[in-house]
Amino acid sequence: MFSEYLFRKVDNSPLVIFRIIFGLLIVAECWGAIFTGWVQTNFVEPHITFSFIGFEWTNVFLGQNMIYLYVLMGILGWFIVFGFAYRFSIIVFSILWSLTYFMQKTSYNNHYYLFMLVSWMMTIIPAHHFFSIDSLIFPKIKRLTMRNWVPTLFIIQLLIVYVFAAFAKIYPDWFNGVFLQMKFHEYGDLLTTKYNLIGLGKVVSSLEFAQVFAWGGFFFDLLIIPAMLMNRTRGIAFKCAVAFHIFNSAVFGIGIFPFFALAMLIFFYDPVKIQEVVFPKKSFMMDRSDDDNLLTTRRVMFSYLMFFYVIWQIYLPVRHYFIPGNVFWTEEGHRMAWRMMLRNKAGEVVVYVSKPDPQKKGKFLKREKVDLTKYLTFKQMSKMAVSPDMMWQFARYVKYDYAKNGVKDVKVFVDAKVSVNGSDYYQFTNANYNLAYTTWSYFGHQKWIQPTPKELNLSYFE
Repeated sequence: MFSEYLFRKVDNSPLVIFRIIFGLLIVAECWGAIFTGWVQTNFVEPHITFSFIGFEWTNVFLGQNMIYLYVLMGILGWFIVFGFAYRFSIIVFSILWSLTYFMQKTSYNNHYYLFMLVSWMMTIIPAHHFFSIDSLIFPKIKRLTMRNWVPTLFIIQLLIVYVFAAFAKIYPDWFNGVFLQMKFHEYGDLLTTKYNLIGLGKVVSSLEFAQVFAWGGFFFDLLIIPAMLMNRTRGIAFKCAVAFHIFNSAVFGIGIFPFFALAMLIFFYDPVKIQEVVFPKKSFMMDRSDDDNLLTTRRVMFSYLMFFYVIWQIYLPVRHYFIPGNVFWTEEGHRMAWRMMLRNKAGEVVVYVSKPDPQKKGKFLKREKVDLTKYLTFKQMSKMAVSPDMMWQFARYVKYDYAKNGVKDVKVFVDAKVSVNGSDYYQFTNANYNLAYTTWSYFGHQKWIQPTPKELNLSYFE
């Protein structure tokens, strides 16, 4: 049975190594976010953040205290590295990281989401049972093994990430190189103007260069996990993964994600071989107990919970198929779906307010333009211009702000135009739709978003 496979014991050396790397990545991510000014830009300077809908209450944490929170998360990262007060440290970190994740969407990144998922996985995984301060202080918890569900869960999670990242690339502007050419063109200009490498600059800026990397990226995402699962191809697959992720780190500047993804590949290797290399003095004897082969009710229930978690992780990347419209245009179903580095969108947005006429009951005054700079940073304005949920949230915020100043029942209209992958700008919103009192459909389509323009070629399936 599958449950018996999940609860089979295997050496826990890969888990211990991953715990150490994971803790170091936490330190690098959290303290690096402070030193690069990322925390300042996203949590200290803004008056509001575009939190995930339902998490607007997190705005109360904005300000200088967010720097201290990131310092604390870095300290917890060190605790995780050394396996000190591990359970407490990983649970507190998971809560704080989830808080920061749901607090803002202006700098949304898929690796923040994956980091959160893995953090919560680590809260139930006994990663501190070996080579940790906890196991020195409390020898009774020391174990040489882990249950097989641990590496299995990591492998399934990575399979979901990569496969759906590949499926998301199946659209014309990816395979014809249009999107990537826009990314590479700036590097070509840099090679030409700064380093006088005119020939190389032309190659990097060419459509053919972009197409090679587009097709290569698709097949890498599609095949890397199956290749890592097979002994004959694992070595070359790992080398390809290193090259792929280091290239992405250098070219696209996506933080710790490449190193995080590489660290998770350790679970594809034979645990005993890893133990022989990293912990040669560790006993080869497995921990044994009388319940090794018992299929208890608790284990069966855990198997079902793991199954439902996987189903949910599969649903999130495909949910946009159940929502009318193209996700490249509407953005509905884009987040938490491993839709990474796929398109370049730019927008122009104007927000209007119409106040009630004090002289004529039921009538409204002429629309007046809202000064966005009064509320938002430049980065927030740019992101809101292409994100319908942020437009809706801002309309609600403007309504409440006017109400605080004594002007109630205002109408708020958003007039937005969007360009996809360098296309012309097309009308994105119904500019006559009052968003102030419009409810947000969590799993459906927002009626005030205009249909996908026929001129945009965003799908092979339409």
